[in-house]
Amino acid sequence: MDGLTTLLDTSVLIGATDVVDTAPEGSWAVSVVTIGELYAGVLLAKRDARQRTRLATLADVLAVAPMIEADRATAVAFGDLRKTSGRASSNDLWIAATALAHDLELVTMDEAQAALSLVRTRLI
Repeated sequence: MDGLTTLLDTSVLIGATDVVDTAPEGSWAVSVVTIGELYAGVLLAKRDARQRTRLATLADVLAVAPMIEADRATAVAFGDLRKTSGRASSNDLWIAATALAHDLELVTMDEAQAALSLVRTRLI
């Protein structure tokens, strides 16, 4: 995964698809946690139209995005973030930990996630 500079948060994939469309190919990835959140979104959709939209988003992401799995470095980073973050969402911390462990900038639409210490973030 040479050339990676950015980890996109789930919020960006859902709410700011223009960022994905304009990002240089090979410069960004997603966390395995983001893929899990997108799958859950499909399964939890109450209307067929919403489920189809979410499934299309998931398929698009799976087709183009490298996925970074949680490893030992990510687990250590999660512990560090958990200690300093207070009560942040566990999924948000795992995504941020992935960015921290792999020295990537985390791009998010979530203000609380962007405010996490230790992680380079960009709020859009």
